[in-house]
Amino acid sequence: MTNLETLGDGTFAFYSTDRVESPLVTDTIDLGFAFIYECKSADAAKVRALFNRIDGESIRLENYGGNTNRILKSLRARAVTASDFGTYAYTPKIKAFITMTKSSGAGNAHINLQIVQNQDVTIVGWPVILGSY
Repeated sequence: MTNLETLGDGTFAFYSTDRVESPLVTDTIDLGFAFIYECKSADAAKVRALFNRIDGESIRLENYGGNTNRILKSLRARAVTASDFGTYAYTPKIKAFITMTKSSGAGNAHINLQIVQNQDVTIVGWPVILGSY
């Protein structure tokens, strides 16, 4: 599994149906069917260890420089497609994936990363960013 926290210091989010509590968790959002847990990226490894199941992760990086290629290279990923909703990519380092219909109509593609850049904020999530960006 790719540890997104290696991208830099930021706010980290875990998506899970597990209920966990820790002083390292800075915010919990109850979605009714699952939870979003936030922490500092420096605490992500310790918080990750609290879960039995994680359905997705994301990191929010401030002033990262907006370099999608740098992110793809560091995660050993290849871009599959780009849209108004960011760059979708695939890396073999993450076993989970989503099948996406290509906008060109030329079949399907596996994706397991989404990268969104919005002004001075970069958000990277797997398999896609769950929640707002």
